[in-house]
Amino acid sequence: MKNRWGILTIAIVIGVIIIRSLNTAGITANADAAYAAEAASSRAQLGKLLAASEGLLQGSRQATVKWQGEWRTMLSLEVAGGRLADRLGLADRYTEKVHGNQVFYAEGAAVGAEDAIHSKLALTLQEEGSYYVVLRLENSTDEGLQRLPEVGESSGEALLREGVDAKWNAALQGEAMEVDSAQGLPDFVPDDSVGPGGEVQAMPVQAVFTALESRVKEQLKLRAVESFADERTVSRSYAAEDLPLKVQSAGQEISLQFALHWNTELDHYDVSIGSPLLTVEY
Repeated sequence: MKNRWGILTIAIVIGVIIIRSLNTAGITANADAAYAAEAASSRAQLGKLLAASEGLLQGSRQATVKWQGEWRTMLSLEVAGGRLADRLGLADRYTEKVHGNQVFYAEGAAVGAEDAIHSKLALTLQEEGSYYVVLRLENSTDEGLQRLPEVGESSGEALLREGVDAKWNAALQGEAMEVDSAQGLPDFVPDDSVGPGGEVQAMPVQAVFTALESRVKEQLKLRAVESFADERTVSRSYAAEDLPLKVQSAGQEISLQFALHWNTELDHYDVSIGSPLLTVEY
């Protein structure tokens, strides 16, 4: 009888272990699927930005992709940084003191995109057990620009799988396309073609912005949420059905920001388009 109870107890213990293992495997599989889906959304969103920018920018386009967020781990700065750098294939590693804090950096060519995309990782200790992680990817060539959605996806997924609560954003910048003064302009255009320093702008900034904005709306379904304007700059943020990655601002969802700025040094308009918001200088 005792043997039977012993065998039954062992069977129950083994069953519990198997059930727990299956539950753990199921949770891990679900998490991995969620990470892959979020990373894939970033790839699709950047692809749509690239398509929309073709009617806005002329010449070379500079793109920046960032994944950033908190990572909770008890690993030391060097070990934590090395672990992420290994996942991302970044060999050039160093630490620097920034505003009194030690920051771990790793950089180099993105895996599979040598000489086309530059990748830079930064880890900053916020408090014991908590780091702030920033991964920045930038294209060095036109080929790199086309490969950035794919590389950004794989890099972001690598961070997410390591447990980094990373959020994606991207920006495209370059010289604005020329706008025909007879097309796409509102019935009333304010006379703001002279900047505050007395320099003459080719066309009023609001007029050029309106014309370029209409081109973006041909590619994406946009609803304006917030706007800013001065003598040289117009910036507007939008809700966009086509762009699933969003942020909350003033109680509203934003997926895209579009800005136009008169470059006084080069005497042309510069375009910046970001998603969900611009996090680069414009």
